[in-house]
Amino acid sequence: MFKISNRKKNKQENARAPIDEIMKYLFGVSKETLINMLNSLFKQNFSVEDTTIIQTNPEFVDESFDIIRGDLFYSALDELKTHHLHIELQTRPDGHMIIRLINYDIEKAVENQRLESKSGIAEYILPKTIVIHVERGKSIPDNYEFNLIDIKDDGSKEIIHRVIPVIKYWEMTEQDLIERQLYPLLPLQIFLLRGELKKYANEKDTKNKRRLIEQIKELTEKIIVEAKNLAETGKINAGDDDRIVTALGRLIKYLNEQYNFDEKLNREVDSVIESVFTTLEKKGVEKNKIETAEKMILKDKPLAEIIEFSGLTEKKIRQLAKKLSKEIVL
Repeated sequence: MFKISNRKKNKQENARAPIDEIMKYLFGVSKETLINMLNSLFKQNFSVEDTTIIQTNPEFVDESFDIIRGDLFYSALDELKTHHLHIELQTRPDGHMIIRLINYDIEKAVENQRLESKSGIAEYILPKTIVIHVERGKSIPDNYEFNLIDIKDDGSKEIIHRVIPVIKYWEMTEQDLIERQLYPLLPLQIFLLRGELKKYANEKDTKNKRRLIEQIKELTEKIIVEAKNLAETGKINAGDDDRIVTALGRLIKYLNEQYNFDEKLNREVDSVIESVFTTLEKKGVEKNKIETAEKMILKDKPLAEIIEFSGLTEKKIRQLAKKLSKEIVL
């Protein structure tokens, strides 16, 4: 079994820990949002009403008592059977990816057999796996493809051909993610700027730093507005938008700390988040006022009463009445 030296493994695990926490938090969205994303990733058609989703154990102990840790494993139970799903998120290219995938999936198959096998010949069911590569890499394939070969005594071969799809996240825009219902992956758009954060961390000329900070602030605002719009239009459940925004802020702070980029970044991002929420709250209040006034206009309520209950000006109410082709009752 493929091994990584303890020093290298510890360094990788320490670097990954905050990302793992952020991803687990992001994937803790509501059942409806999660199922929509799993359907999109794995090309399934799980029903929200008839499917039970369980996040299962991602850690396995090998014969050397080393921990083998995958990213996200799910069991989707519908009326027909249990579907085992595995999402592996890679922030950097990895030359040992195929070996790791084999390790993870065989360990999960062994665990599933212990938990589910009733009698007769043991069956080891490999999970359906997908790899999401966040950052660009020349060596990253469209699929991880390999053969597992069992050579018989007579020299014949029994071949299991395995193809694991790859999603190249860096090729996707915010709109692509929304169209594919991959809403929890929106905050990872910030991760695509990691290379520049690292590059300009020790830059003496602050011009590039300032440009990058403004870019991060602009992207932060865009993602927050999109998350709130998704919640408002019912595409994600209430609370999922807050989870996306919280993970976004945490991811920015993690990357800033990781590269010691600029102490001003965290403060300015917090300010952007607060400003966007204030603006959206004001828009929400204004929208409620307009909806109240329109309902009262359509019910032929008197002008004074509409002003009192909606909080809008007479001028605004007359504009709404004109738009609705209604006469104002004095």
